[in-house]
Amino acid sequence: MILVTGATGTVGRPLVLELKERRAAFRVLARDPNKARNCLGDVDCAVGDLSRPETVAKALAGVEAAFLLSPLDPRLPAWEAGFARAARKAGVKRLVKLSALGADVRSPFAIARWHGEAEEEVRRVGVPCVVLRPAAFHQNLLREADSIRRGVLRAPMGTARVAMVDARDAGISAAAALTSPALDGETLTLTGPAPLTYAEAAATFSKVLGRPVAYTDVAPELARAGMAGAGMPAWLADAVLGLAESFRSGAADLSADGVRRATGREPVSFERFVRDQAAAFR
Repeated sequence: MILVTGATGTVGRPLVLELKERRAAFRVLARDPNKARNCLGDVDCAVGDLSRPETVAKALAGVEAAFLLSPLDPRLPAWEAGFARAARKAGVKRLVKLSALGADVRSPFAIARWHGEAEEEVRRVGVPCVVLRPAAFHQNLLREADSIRRGVLRAPMGTARVAMVDARDAGISAAAALTSPALDGETLTLTGPAPLTYAEAAATFSKVLGRPVAYTDVAPELARAGMAGAGMPAWLADAVLGLAESFRSGAADLSADGVRRATGREPVSFERFVRDQAAAFR
């Protein structure tokens, strides 16, 4: 039995699809079971969330492997440490944690620091663990679909080259790690075939959609104002802009073999993602 947290998210959805394809026994941890089933179809749901330890303990009953994905929050390290302790108590044999590229307790960037702290806490508990470290997902650009339909891709990324990975590859990698001990103890960096700039991403949109899409660099303060206008809390805007700053410094300009090692195949390219999702951008 596998327990999946974050099942309705960007990585959780393709992970659930892959577990169904593999006919694996699993349940999902969900605050709202009806919402989870509307998103995922017919799945076994355990009601609860990571901020409520008593619900986590109940959900872990009979579980042998668990996928750990927390919402971005300063409390992420505490939530994941609590989950790991409950998993050990329940007899879980393997944890697969979705982390972040550059995770490090000494990082000046909040998201990398939170995940670095969580990785240390989870490993300290002693349950065999696989850590997956993506930088960014192709699917994140679906949030910009309205702007792309108008011919503009906007982001505070400058000329940064970013090792985006397809969330489907991340989900399949997680399923492979959950269902086999072969990757126990490994930390895998997940990237697509090659990093690309946002200008190159815009050019790919132009090619696939058959009409011009241009990249517009957004100053961080203007991006912050836009996030505030959309109702994003200041601490989260700071964290997101810190991630963008790390990318502009070159932290995500790399190509790694994590997807290949986990899945045995090459990662999905950005162009294939755009072709697969073309209807959303037209």
